[in-house]
Amino acid sequence: MKKLMIIFSTVLLIAGCVMMTGCVGESPTSNAPADTQAQTNTNEISTATTTEPQYKDKFIMGYGKDPKLKGGKWGIGYFPKTQVLEKLVEYDMKNDEYVPSLAESWEFKDGGKTIVFHLKKGIKFSDGTEFDANAVKFTIDRLIVRNYGLAPEGADVIDKYTVAIHFEKPGFFNLAKMAEFHFGMMAPTSVSPVGDPNGTLITPIGTGPFKVVDYKKDQYSTYEPNMYWYNERGIKPKFKEFVLKVIPDEDTRIMALRSGEVDGITDFVHGGSEYTPRNQLNVLEKEGFKVYKRDIPITWVIAFSYNKEPFNDPELRKAVSLAINRDDIAKVFDNQVRPAWNGMFAPEAPGMAKAGIKYEYNPEKAREILKNKGKEGLKVNIIVDKGQGDQILVAQLLQQQLKNAGFDPQLEILESGAYKEKRNSGNYDMRLYYIGGTDRRFYLRMFWRFYPDGKWNAYESEKVCELRKNILENPKDIDKNNREKDLIAFYKALYDETGVVPLYHDVMTVVTSPKVDAKQDELFEQAEPQFYCVGVRK
Repeated sequence: MKKLMIIFSTVLLIAGCVMMTGCVGESPTSNAPADTQAQTNTNEISTATTTEPQYKDKFIMGYGKDPKLKGGKWGIGYFPKTQVLEKLVEYDMKNDEYVPSLAESWEFKDGGKTIVFHLKKGIKFSDGTEFDANAVKFTIDRLIVRNYGLAPEGADVIDKYTVAIHFEKPGFFNLAKMAEFHFGMMAPTSVSPVGDPNGTLITPIGTGPFKVVDYKKDQYSTYEPNMYWYNERGIKPKFKEFVLKVIPDEDTRIMALRSGEVDGITDFVHGGSEYTPRNQLNVLEKEGFKVYKRDIPITWVIAFSYNKEPFNDPELRKAVSLAINRDDIAKVFDNQVRPAWNGMFAPEAPGMAKAGIKYEYNPEKAREILKNKGKEGLKVNIIVDKGQGDQILVAQLLQQQLKNAGFDPQLEILESGAYKEKRNSGNYDMRLYYIGGTDRRFYLRMFWRFYPDGKWNAYESEKVCELRKNILENPKDIDKNNREKDLIAFYKALYDETGVVPLYHDVMTVVTSPKVDAKQDELFEQAEPQFYCVGVRK
């Protein structure tokens, strides 16, 4: 009888604990009261209670750029374009395919000059209004009236959940555009007057996991979970408020993480700037911080002013390539990046591995080229943007490697404004540049970097530009098998002509406090980190 009373008392105690937990408040991620397990042996009864983790209401993320929630030259910033808005399609680089997001299917018409999208039903914007074909048309019309360079020619609503988008040229590139950052679908209620493509942006309203609630330019932006998004997926957020704190200086962001001022820091989601210095990642990990990273198809290269001497000569460009030990460059970044020995793009880019490219390190052969050309001790200048500390270290190493191969390189480390002026005027010999971006920009960068007379071009030649045009605009290359053949030819042409000199393939990173719960596969469902899954343990 006494043992029975002990058991009965224990059960009551456990039940009381569970009830108290429910009264105090469940974790945002808990689906049920705490689990209880009882283990019994002959002499004693012991109980063990497991509860879901409790999370702080607020998550603070340090970030290098203002998110432009009132709009700018390119619309709102890249952070809200990936957390607040969603696109019709997303890009699966592994399979070189575009996959459904807000659209469930599509078909090409007229060689790709028109794409008809069939939309998912039952999707709501964070303000409760419905996502439909009219919202797609509003978004496209707004891109057109704002003169966005990649904007389609127009959009027609076929029915409530079907929309036709029309482009000037045919080809596969039109679908690639629809996964671009700027093609996130925005609710017509985002502007005043409502639904007017020329209207004033009040606040961006999307179907993504975040809902904008507050914003102070160059200081912070505040978001709360879009519960329509979470409920659709059957998950619960681990925060009530997500604050993006703007900290432009990279060292100050790291200090804010160390001091606990922020719970995490992340790279500019566009890629290529405002990132956590790669040579600090191992240091931070040893200090106990959690480091998450993902390989992305962004490659830092040496680009030349190739329309003038000396680098209008492809043999001299090849001499530069032969002088570069890419393994040593990766060491500048504490081997957090990959040396670009096998091509301009990362090996997972479509067709890249099959191209069979291998760059050579041979400073003696570089010296021989210079000697045969009568260019021993060739003086060249390398311009570097002072705002990117990592690139200064890379340029200093390149200077030494080129000197060892018989060049006389001079570094010009310039303020950003002066750097851009020299870059745009062509008043340099060599510069560090990036090609690619996050996955969604793989084909976009191909367009921008190898387009005749393009503003952001890295290299152009008749063969390279013709192949690029084929890949993006020839209707036959909508078929990915045809596209792969042209991609391989494109890579080989760039290699044969030494259009650019690949150095290393970059990454996208997130660094958090040890108290933060996050999963690699959730953070990096896409190339840009998705923060719907993060939480700070109490």
